[in-house]
Amino acid sequence: MKNIFYIPLFFFLALLSCTEKELAPITKSLGKPAVVTNVTQVLLPGGVKLTYQIPKTEDILSVKAIYTLSNGKTYEASSSYYENSLTLLGFNDTKEHEATLFTVNRAQELSDPVKVKFTPLESPLSKVLKSVKIIADFSGANFSWVNEDKAPITFEFIAQDSIGQMMVRNVYTSEAELGSRSVRGFPSKPWRFATLVGDRYGNRSDSIFPKSTLTPLYEERLDKKIMTIMRLGSDANFTNWEGMDAYIIDDNKDTFGHSPNSSVPASFTINMGQTAKLSRLVMYNRYFNSSYYSWGNPEVMTVYCCFGTPSSNGNWADWTKIMEIQQIKPSGASGTTMRDGDREWAEAGFEFPFPIDMPPTRYVRITVHKTWENTTYTHPCEIDLYGEPAK
Repeated sequence: MKNIFYIPLFFFLALLSCTEKELAPITKSLGKPAVVTNVTQVLLPGGVKLTYQIPKTEDILSVKAIYTLSNGKTYEASSSYYENSLTLLGFNDTKEHEATLFTVNRAQELSDPVKVKFTPLESPLSKVLKSVKIIADFSGANFSWVNEDKAPITFEFIAQDSIGQMMVRNVYTSEAELGSRSVRGFPSKPWRFATLVGDRYGNRSDSIFPKSTLTPLYEERLDKKIMTIMRLGSDANFTNWEGMDAYIIDDNKDTFGHSPNSSVPASFTINMGQTAKLSRLVMYNRYFNSSYYSWGNPEVMTVYCCFGTPSSNGNWADWTKIMEIQQIKPSGASGTTMRDGDREWAEAGFEFPFPIDMPPTRYVRITVHKTWENTTYTHPCEIDLYGEPAK
């Protein structure tokens, strides 16, 4: 037997009469809002800070500005009723520009426009471009720059490939005041290098080349089979919790050296077994607790070299401080968290270049001052040293 369902007539008619509802502001309009007044400006590198007086109307929600950058992109900035200023950034010239200000009420109505003209100061990108230097480095080229405004700046490092085509080899973003990066892996013959520089607003430079081709300096990864860990009198013991001193230079990233509790700052010394002009140090961290930025992995260190023969008691008078170094997590994520690029960065190794004018040496000493989780012990995983062996 079939089941029969009946739809009441009044419900059927109601369905037929349904129409799409019109979306409307939740708050009833009190009329077009008044404009901002007493607009003043403070010029900034690549922008301007506008300060204004908001009309004393109870339904004002915000103030917004619409403006077009030097590259033709249109942006919109807004601030709430509780603020009285807007900062507009991203201009890459020192020409006169215009922004249009509106007040916005709770019914989403706009006021009449208020136009403001201003001339930005020289942009952070423009300043950086004037400071870029490209010089020959060990196995490649070194790119350096000054970023006095500490703005986020992105560099694309470019080098020719085996058939002469210019290819992007690496991309790097930094807010540091002083920056330096190298691209490596090139033979010691004339080679073409360049860089493209941009900011977060879509402004980009043309390709920047050195005045001529560069000939990379020779380097090789120094032979670890002849290296040893020296246990000087003031060095830490790295043979704890499955660690061994020799594991720091055993070419195995699954092993590590491990100092005891309460040993940081902890030092260890490498006898390279030969004298060499050093080009760079590459450090690898232990993968632990699902992160390379965890536990006793070194974060802040000092590197020393001895240009004679060091005393067995570890006398610091024998050692010359070369550089203070710090591992950086590209994403800036807090704690042990790894985000995009953090794993790849750590797996490639944390690279620290030696001064290009440093004399040859046989002995390198590293002191770990701070670990990623502020432990009182440290467990460096692996150290590579690069340079040119003395003939």
